[in-house]
Amino acid sequence: MIPSVYYLFMKRTAEKKPWNLSLNERYEPTVTIIIATYNEAKNILNKLQNIEELDYPKDKLEVIIVDSASTDGTADLAKAHINAATHTISFRTLILEETERKGKAKALNHALKHASGEIIATSDADCLWPRHSMRYAVKYLSDPQVAAVCGQEALITPDNSSATRTESQYRGLFNYIRVGESKIHSTIVFEGALALYKRGLLKRFDEPCDDSGSALDLVQKGYRTIMVPDIYFLNPISSKWSEKLAKKTRRAQHLVEIWHRCLSLDLKRKLKLNSWISRVNVFLYIINPFLFPVFILTLTLLLIEYPVVILATPLILLIPKGRDLFLLYFTNYLFLLQAIFMEMLGKKQVVWKK
Repeated sequence: MIPSVYYLFMKRTAEKKPWNLSLNERYEPTVTIIIATYNEAKNILNKLQNIEELDYPKDKLEVIIVDSASTDGTADLAKAHINAATHTISFRTLILEETERKGKAKALNHALKHASGEIIATSDADCLWPRHSMRYAVKYLSDPQVAAVCGQEALITPDNSSATRTESQYRGLFNYIRVGESKIHSTIVFEGALALYKRGLLKRFDEPCDDSGSALDLVQKGYRTIMVPDIYFLNPISSKWSEKLAKKTRRAQHLVEIWHRCLSLDLKRKLKLNSWISRVNVFLYIINPFLFPVFILTLTLLLIEYPVVILATPLILLIPKGRDLFLLYFTNYLFLLQAIFMEMLGKKQVVWKK
């Protein structure tokens, strides 16, 4: 009940509520784009080309690739591309090589020490930005109260399988909620594949929860962190459930940790994020997953008591959208439960398999 009501309220807020921001369309700060890589040889050249095609002054762009001990020659390939006599990159590029893989947040903080831009942007090697993304994003940062902005994820192949279809459905719900929270004040659930931060406010990336932890730190300083609907990035997604399980569990663990942090701050009356946004999300991500087994047990008892309902169940599952919606809710709760137990056992996913 609460998830549905929250979604409907945030959807209406996202569609109807004005931003109430003071935006400068001519704002053109210098920007450093940081790309943390690990075994991205098949993607890194496309990513550099993608940045080259952005509608933003190239003399105001800087790109830092921080490679975390790749074994497929990612850094060498990027160097050769940049140094090739037949190719000229029109923005400053720096490649940093780590000898040990320590996780994305540590890689970002390593690169941050070398960044010169007024704005710090983060991206992934396998995602693509539409041409207008940078210009649209910095516009929102022209407001003095906005410390960070992120875009929405759009899947490149949303209809490949049930794994991609359910992720596409999830993204539709997710994006409305985060934009609604942003219009009320802030969202701290950030998308690191297209996120921009004011360098003067971002001292370092939060290492336990990288993107979302960094957003919470900025909100705690009294600023806004927002997701906007006219900025998006194209992201590939595996059609295999086994690969989706690992990725979604890792993301869920970050969400569980960040909302637990908000709960602790709220109990101490130190939380500067809108308190009811925090409390609803604490319920959704930490409390509600434990109610899910109770729901399944209750449903099972009802089916036993009223067998006629069992006959209708297969009919619902035969409808593609109904089947995908069932899979979406069922698997998301499983991801969250696994993430919660991993947190309780102290199993942090700092690095992961490609």
